[in-house]
Amino acid sequence: MNIRGVSLSTFYDIVDDISRSEYAGNVAVNRDARWSGRSSITARLRVTDSRGLGARTAASGRHGPYACWHAHRDVLRQVFAVAPDATVRTVLETYRGEPGFRQNYPATAYRNVGSLDYPAYMPELCLHAGCGAESAPVEWPQPQPQPPAPAGDGGDVLERIHRELRQADRMRPQPLFFEGPQSLLDAPDLAYSGR
Repeated sequence: MNIRGVSLSTFYDIVDDISRSEYAGNVAVNRDARWSGRSSITARLRVTDSRGLGARTAASGRHGPYACWHAHRDVLRQVFAVAPDATVRTVLETYRGEPGFRQNYPATAYRNVGSLDYPAYMPELCLHAGCGAESAPVEWPQPQPQPPAPAGDGGDVLERIHRELRQADRMRPQPLFFEGPQSLLDAPDLAYSGR
């Protein structure tokens, strides 16, 4: 996805909140998320457990780190709740602001992502029946008034520090894990190391 109007750290926070509240912490931002311009980011959603909540299969039935249609819906719904004028471009559709998302996202459930002989639709690929309402219309939360923060307690500063530390942990490079056979010299074969 290419998202204009939302910062990378805000997007990470949105995905963390939705993941914890709706998908048992299984949905995450892919490691290749980055700034792609002055005011736009490029990011993908993934799941940590390919058989957990928020996961889907490929049209062929293969399991992988694919986030389902409902997880994308819930994350984008929150993106537009935070930034109603944002623009999100995906493979299936471009959403210009909250009204564009409301109008166009439900129709993406009926686009064939399989082949002509074996059609497949995104909501059908979800692994869990409770993942989201089957092609339900997008429900919008009512805006809640935010109580004013008490002056001088420093809670907002601590929250910002914790949020920035969580972001720094997510940006840390992940160690490579060897996944293949040993070569003749008992050294990892780089062809299998995920590079």
